[in-house]
Parts: sequence; structure tokens; C-alpha cells
Amino acid sequence: MYDKNDKRRLYWLIDQYLSGKINEPVFCNEFYYSYDLEVNNDILTDMEKVAFAELSKVSSRFSQYEEDHKLNPSAFSTAEELRRKIIEVKGKLQYQNPL
Repeated sequence: MYDKNDKRRLYWLIDQYLSGKINEPVFCNEFYYSYDLEVNNDILTDMEKVAFAELSKVSSRFSQYEEDHKLNPSAFSTAEELRRKIIEVKGKLQYQNPL
């Protein structure tokens, strides 16, 4: 595992989620702690900045509770929306070197 301030951790979290080793709430919490609080944006490529910012927006709005989605569907991301965004980001960044 990587330190929370290491951008490689962001790639690792994506892989952990897509392989089923962590669920949505764990992914969102860990992504927030790493991307939003720890990783220095200056070490990210322009493509990573855009992709991770988009993923941050979706993951920060994720709710696992159906009641939230009924109350205000546009305010919360579903598990399917999160999964699609994670897959999209992985595809965009597959040729980036996380080192």
C-alpha cells in the first residue's frame, strides 16, 4: 500500500475497487483522504488533474442510501454512476505513469 500523499495510491484505490477488494463507501472515503486532503496537485499531470477532479466530484456525492436518492436524486451519486466514473478514469489514465 502507498502513503495517502502518494499519487500511486489513487491508482491503487481504483484497482482495489474494480477488483472487488473494497466497496463504494471505502473507496470514497479513502479517495477523499488521499486526493482531497493529502496529494499535492503539483505532482499530478494535467490529465490526472482533470480525471481525478471529475472522480472526486462523483465520489464526494456518493450515497449508498436509497432514501437520499429519493429525496434528491440529482444531489447524490449512485453506485452505478460511481463505478462508471471509476472505469472512465481508469481508461483515461491507463497510459499515465503514476511514478
